[in-house]
Amino acid sequence: MTVLDRETATLLRDAVAKHAERHADGAAIRSRRATLPGPRAAELAEMAQQGWLALAMPEDGGGLGIAAAAVVAEGLAGCFTSDPLAGLFLAGRVLALTGAEPDLMDGLAAGTAQPVLAWQEGPQDFPLPSAKTICAGGKASGGKGWIAGAAGASHFIVSASDDGEPVLVLAAADAPGLVLTQQFRADGSAMGRLDLRDVPVRELARGEAAAAPLRRALDEGSVLVAAELMGHIDRMMALTIEHLKTRRQFGKPIGAFQSLQHRAADMFVRRRLARAVLEAGLSRLDALPDAAAHGMQAARLRARLNDSALWIMRESIQLFGAMGITDENDLGLHVKRCLSLIGWLGNSAEQRRYFMDLAAPGGRLAEGGI
Repeated sequence: MTVLDRETATLLRDAVAKHAERHADGAAIRSRRATLPGPRAAELAEMAQQGWLALAMPEDGGGLGIAAAAVVAEGLAGCFTSDPLAGLFLAGRVLALTGAEPDLMDGLAAGTAQPVLAWQEGPQDFPLPSAKTICAGGKASGGKGWIAGAAGASHFIVSASDDGEPVLVLAAADAPGLVLTQQFRADGSAMGRLDLRDVPVRELARGEAAAAPLRRALDEGSVLVAAELMGHIDRMMALTIEHLKTRRQFGKPIGAFQSLQHRAADMFVRRRLARAVLEAGLSRLDALPDAAAHGMQAARLRARLNDSALWIMRESIQLFGAMGITDENDLGLHVKRCLSLIGWLGNSAEQRRYFMDLAAPGGRLAEGGI
């Protein structure tokens, strides 16, 4: 079990804050939207040098657990996006939990390899991922969608079914029969679509040894998204409060109007509740040995942060007025990023359904499978 002590958390938070301060360039973010390829080599190298790409590794390999990864993801919201951390973290956790491909894991930590997890086939797969992709005779055929980080991938970790048994297999990004296409989210980040036709693959794990690591990795990835949403909540609040202080109407700052003060106070309360749920959950998430309890805690965090981010986002736009939705305003960059994150790895309805399935004896998730 990994426990993130206060001193380490403070050092990590300070390092991410300095990184975000250097890279909080809205103009650069706007210029790179809806463009390929994926993350630049310099970004990967800097994250690797900071040790952030190694956070997914086992503790004896330099990993510090989901709480440390959440600190980084939250801080990276200061430069408008945590990419490519989230996508690489998902793949890294699958490799770490299965114990497969240690050389690839080392390459990920060093920033020289970019394994990416391709698991999703349906738009609402998070509570109970389905795998219609078939693996037989060392070759895989099927399709996967909504793949974060696919544009720069060196390898794909693919969930599949082999004679009715769940398996995780590894395919090289340049393997014959593999076709990758891209779509772009609201913030301009790319999400890949993978089509496989008799693609040569190498098996990583099968049966429960494949299903359990995938499920835990998805839960942890969802928590990472929740942490980044918390970072965007803080920054949308800060921008809104500054606007209320500086925007003047009828000869005084609009923040002097009582109705707007009440709305700002409501935003403050929502933010504090979200922060309390996130911090309390992260403090005990790594210590939960039971998969169901871990999944329920992750779902609770994510549902709360999804709802809070959506509410803060709406209120911020209302208090900014039309200015808040213009592309030139940095608030818009946070809003677009939140819109991209809220539906990925389980929206609020999916998280609550997942929670109830885990809580109910004999629920759908008791049947297992990927």
